Amino acid sequence: MRRYQYNKTFLFYNEMAALIRDLKKFEEFSWLKAFDSAASQQVARDLETALKNSFTEGRLQQFPTFKISFKQKKLHNDSFRCVNNSNCIRVEKCAIGIPKIGKVAIVLHRKLASKIKTATVQMRHGKWEVLLTQEVECKAAKRVLSSIVGYDIHSQHTVVGSNGWYVKTRKPLKKHQQN
Repeated sequence: MRRYQYNKTFLFYNEMAALIRDLKKFEEFSWLKAFDSAASQQVARDLETALKNSFTEGRLQQFPTFKISFKQKKLHNDSFRCVNNSNCIRVEKCAIGIPKIGKVAIVLHRKLASKIKTATVQMRHGKWEVLLTQEVECKAAKRVLSSIVGYDIHSQHTVVGSNGWYVKTRKPLKKHQQN
C-alpha cells in the first residue's frame, strides 16, 4: 500500500516471491521460516490476482483495501492454504500430514477420490478444519438439455414459461371470503 501511494506501482508475484526469499535471511524476519513457503507464495498469488482483477475493465471488483471489519475480527477465521507439491500432503490412518506442522488427527468424512491438489486449514466456530481440493475427471455429462426455457414472474399468473407453460395465481381471499 505504501509503495502504491508513493509511486503508483505494485509488486507482482515474481517480485513478491523473490522478496519473501530475501527477507528470510534477516534475523527480524525469522518467523517466515516457521511455516511452509508454499503458503506464503500462495498468498502472493492471491494478492496478485486481486490486484489484476481490480484493474481489469469489465470487472466489478474494487482495489483491495486490506481492511478487516469488526465482525471479521471477532470471528477469528484464520486460514492458510498448502499446495501439494511433490506429494507433501498425505492422509494416513486418520491423520493428515501438513508441511511444517506434522501429522494432525482428522475425521475423514468420505473416501478420497483422487490425488490431493491443495489443503486449506482454517479456524471456524472455534474448531480447526482442513478442506481438501481434488481434481476428478467427469466421464460424460449426466444429461444433455434439448431445449432452454425461460421463466418469468407475471402479475396474472404466478410463473410464465417461454414455452407457454404457466401456473395460475392462487386466490385464497376470493375462495374463503364467504367464510
